[in-house]
Amino acid sequence: MTIEGNDRGLVVTEADDGFHPPTGDDPTWIETAWFPLWLPGRGVSVHTRVWFRPNEGRQGGAVTAWTGENRYLAHDGWDDALETPPDLRNLHLANGFHLECLEPLHRYRLRHRSDRVELDVEFEAIMEPNPVPPEESPGMFDGHLEQPGRVRGRIRLGSEWSDVDCATVRDRSWGPRTMRPGLRLGNAHGTTLDARSFFVYVNPDDDGRDVVTGGYWLADGRAARLVAGERRTELDGDFPVSVVVEATDALGRRLRAEGRCRNRQSVDAGHDLYAVLNLVQWDIGSGDAGWGENHDIWSATDWVAAGRAPLGRR
Repeated sequence: MTIEGNDRGLVVTEADDGFHPPTGDDPTWIETAWFPLWLPGRGVSVHTRVWFRPNEGRQGGAVTAWTGENRYLAHDGWDDALETPPDLRNLHLANGFHLECLEPLHRYRLRHRSDRVELDVEFEAIMEPNPVPPEESPGMFDGHLEQPGRVRGRIRLGSEWSDVDCATVRDRSWGPRTMRPGLRLGNAHGTTLDARSFFVYVNPDDDGRDVVTGGYWLADGRAARLVAGERRTELDGDFPVSVVVEATDALGRRLRAEGRCRNRQSVDAGHDLYAVLNLVQWDIGSGDAGWGENHDIWSATDWVAAGRAPLGRR
């Protein structure tokens, strides 16, 4: 499925399932793979993420689950030495984490087991990967993609098992990661089980409006780049409780997504970076509720200067 309106020179190939060797010796070079999933009926988010810093000789990641306001249900994280370039098509880590590409750019299986959390799930895409132009998040990526899909399988949080069947996205990125002063970025995404999906990147303008700078809209079997729009957020104190996204795609179609925030993770991520994430239940104009997230990334300095209370580490 072609994403209409995208730059034809910006493509994703099967090679992008593999590891991307650094193009220089910048110590901030990082490659990541992120697969989030949800237990919607319980308002639970689960993030599965691995990262590699080859120029520093480190690798790490985590499987983390939370609900409510920063109420963590499970967390298994790691930070280890990276001896050789990883095989991201069939990644086996010593702690039991396993990421396997079953079908290039389309199907992936994730397995992990620890005392805290265990999972065995499969992601299947509903659209080709969407490549993100580097200028949409300057200094953050050389290569970046996201892709909507469906995750099915099982997960254990503590001693409790749950079946997983949810619509979500996956995300891959690689390149030097430089946090510029005054950083302020955001995104929102939602996907339904009946194959409608959107992902918007936003940046505040001089008037404080969250202007859509890119992303995609998948509906009625056609996908197109988003070319204009706005995100509006209702706050309770410092944090979102509802979100509305209105945008136009390259085909002239209108997207309107109305969302209610179902949980929150708000953390000091280090390096002068604050992150606020919400699980969101979306109405995006189909018979099936959409689920996804709302993200805000702030410079910690600017967050506090705006009169907001400092955030704590996870």
